[in-house]
Amino acid sequence: MKERLLFSLTTLLLLCYGCNDEEGSGLTVTEAAAGNAVVSTARTELLVDDPRSVDALISLSRIYTDLTTLATDAGEVGVVGIALTKGTLGDCVVVTDSVIRYDDCPVSNGTIDGTITVDGDELSFDLDIAVVDSGDNASLVVSMEGPVTVTETSLYGSLNYETVIEGLPDFPDGFRLSLEADYVDIGIDDVECPLSGSLRAEQRGLDSNTGVREAIFGPSCGDVRIVE
Repeated sequence: MKERLLFSLTTLLLLCYGCNDEEGSGLTVTEAAAGNAVVSTARTELLVDDPRSVDALISLSRIYTDLTTLATDAGEVGVVGIALTKGTLGDCVVVTDSVIRYDDCPVSNGTIDGTITVDGDELSFDLDIAVVDSGDNASLVVSMEGPVTVTETSLYGSLNYETVIEGLPDFPDGFRLSLEADYVDIGIDDVECPLSGSLRAEQRGLDSNTGVREAIFGPSCGDVRIVE
């Protein structure tokens, strides 16, 4: 499994969902986001082998961005999309036999705190990701909780996010968003392309950022049907 997960993200996206409508692939933004969320979620297993890997941690923010896109079909949802692109984790990570603990770990324009608990193929997340947008002086904190199980051929579980956003000119008092994602019996092939099962994403908050959608995968790689 670990060797399989070492495929580059670029290669995986090209094989599955790397192209958007503008490039003539025929996939909508929402369908692509559903597939990308599966790929990124599977790649979090890399943290078991290398808990200091910034590349693997980036998948956490990509999952969130893709799930919000799936739920609302709103692109990257403005500042809510959290792209943690670079960082140096160093000694802020403490690893035991079953727990990876992050203590104010710097990643690009943000920090990560919390734990990932490993139990066989199951990863249980309890993390806070804080990001500051230096351009807009906006800040957000995303709390991520829930277990997901990744095997050679399947992905299932649930992830819950609570987001607090402050510093936006149009919302001086700030606002909150919640996001729930259920991975239901998703079957995946050897390049992590979903072939069966479904992903349900529900986001609640501002009217423009509220929605519920389910992506049903298969039977072939790239086949996605969106149910609202």
